[in-house]
Parts: sequence; structure tokens; C-alpha cells
Amino acid sequence: MNPTFGLWMAAIGTIACYSYLYKDNLAFQIMEHVFIGIAAAHAVAFGFNNIRTMAWIPLVRDQRWLWLVPLVLGVLLYTRFTKNLRWLSRWPIAFMLGVGAAVTITGQLDAQLIRQVRATMLPIRHVNDFLIVVGVLGTVIYFLFGPISNRKPVRVASQVGMWTMMAAFGAAYGNTVMARMSLVIGRLQFLFMEWIQIIR
Repeated sequence: MNPTFGLWMAAIGTIACYSYLYKDNLAFQIMEHVFIGIAAAHAVAFGFNNIRTMAWIPLVRDQRWLWLVPLVLGVLLYTRFTKNLRWLSRWPIAFMLGVGAAVTITGQLDAQLIRQVRATMLPIRHVNDFLIVVGVLGTVIYFLFGPISNRKPVRVASQVGMWTMMAAFGAAYGNTVMARMSLVIGRLQFLFMEWIQIIR
């Protein structure tokens, strides 16, 4: 592809996407459909390449007959479109759900529970360590005992937990805004520095 043609297409696509900020228009709708079409085509090509390189070539060239199992399960997924054989698609779906649930549960237990508890159980050497421990304890007390207890220490700890959560939500929101702003800055740099080149 000609680099100049690609540059112009990228610039026109960027402007068409940002034209939605004014109002919904035909240019944005066309670019939306183009993006969805490209994404669907990419997914189909990527899936075909995965089947060819990860299943068909090892099966035919390397004689790995065990690869017939995922191939057969993948083909059985398409029986969902036939009325009489629809029940066969339940086997690969059940297999995918079982494996996905097992991988997700083990990963989430490690990432969201074990590592979080381990990160909280630390020696208090700095002010940050103290704030982490107090914030975690306050948040746990807020959820476990805040609604059912009127004692003053529990109320104070619940307030600490609530302010800790508000600070965490604010930081997460600020991080999201900064990420979106960095995307906008990158697109503006592309438009003004690479496309029309009014900024050097």
C-alpha cells in the first residue's frame, strides 16, 4: 500500500470518528461499519490461521492424532445450526465452560484473594504501609460490620473504609480519564504532526 494513501485513510478515519462529538452523522456511521467489518474479517482470518497452524499442520505433518479431539469439538459447535443435531453442540460448550471456569477461578483466587491478602500482611515500616493496612481493615469492617453495628469504633472504622473506597474509585476514574486523554493526544499528534504537519 502507498504510505501516503494509508496516511490519508487513517486521518480521514480519525476525523470521521471524532465527528460524532458534534452529532451522529453519515461519516461516523460509515467509519463505524468499516471498523466492525475489518474487525470481523480480522477475527475470521485469525481463527482460520489458528486452526491451520495449531491443529491441521500438527495433525497432518507431525501425525499428532490427539489434535483430532479439539478439531472434532470445534466442528460440533456448528451443529447448533441444525435442528436434529443441535444437542451435539452442548458437548464442546460444556467443555469450554468447564475449562474456562477452572482457569478463571484458579487465576482469580491467586490474583484477587491470595496476593491481595499477602500484600496486606506486611511489616509497617513506612506511612504507606500503615495506610494500606488501615484502609484494608476499614473497608473490610465497612462491608462486614458497618450495616449491623452502631458501636462507635465500628462506625469510625467504617468511615475510614468508605473514604478509602472513595479514594480508590477516584484514582481509578482519574486513571481512566488519563488513559483516554493519552489516546486523544496521540491522535492529535498524528493529525497535526504527521498528516498536515503544522507542528514540528
